[in-house]
Amino acid sequence: MPVPASPVTPSGAAHRDRLVEAMIGLVADRGYAAVTVADVVASARVSKRTFYQHFADREDCFLAAYVAAAEQPLTRIAEAVAPAVDAGPGAPTPDLGDEVAAATRAYLAALAEKPALTRTLLTEISGLGPRGWQVRREVLNRFADQLSALVALGAARWAAGASVPELVGLNGIPRPTAVALVGGINELVLDAVEDGRGERLLELAPTVTDLVLAVLDRAARPDV
Repeated sequence: MPVPASPVTPSGAAHRDRLVEAMIGLVADRGYAAVTVADVVASARVSKRTFYQHFADREDCFLAAYVAAAEQPLTRIAEAVAPAVDAGPGAPTPDLGDEVAAATRAYLAALAEKPALTRTLLTEISGLGPRGWQVRREVLNRFADQLSALVALGAARWAAGASVPELVGLNGIPRPTAVALVGGINELVLDAVEDGRGERLLELAPTVTDLVLAVLDRAARPDV
C-alpha cells in the first residue's frame, strides 16, 4: 500500500527531487536490479525515513525517476519548435519538413546524451508489471498529446504557406494516430539501444522524420 502523502513543503520537495535524481543516476550506472533503497538515500544524502515519506518502496521511486527522465526529451521538443511557434504575424512560414526534423533531432539527441539511462528506463520499466506498464502508457500518452498539440498549433502556419500545399486541410491528427506514431518511434529507439546504438540515436532522425511527415500527410487527406 502506498504511504499516505504528507503536505509537501519546499524542503520536502527538494528532498524528493534529490531522491529522484539519485535514482536516475544510480540506475544509469548500475541498472535498476542492482540499486537498493540504501544506495538511493546515501546518494541523495537523506535518511531512510525521508525516503519513505515520499515513496512507498524502491519501485515507486524508480517509476518517479522514469517520469522525471521523460520530461527532458519532451521539453527539448517544445524548445526546438518554440521559435516558429512564437514568431510574429509577419514572420516567414516555417517549412514543415524542417520543423519536424528539428523536433525529431532534439528528441533523439536528448535520449542519446545518456544512453545507459535511456536503455535502462526503456527496458526495465516493462519488468515492473502492471504499475510499470501504466506509467509507461501515461508517459507515451503525454508524448502523443504534445505531438497532437504541436501539430494543431502549427497547422494554420503551415496552411498559410506555400511550401506544403497538400497539408492545407490539416487541423491536427487523431489521438489514436498520435499514440500509434509515438509507439512506433519508441520501438525504433528501443531497438537501437538494445542493439548498442544508444549513442547514435540521431541516425534515426531521417527515418523518424519521414514517418511523422507521412502520417501528417495521410491525416491531411483522410479520403485519399
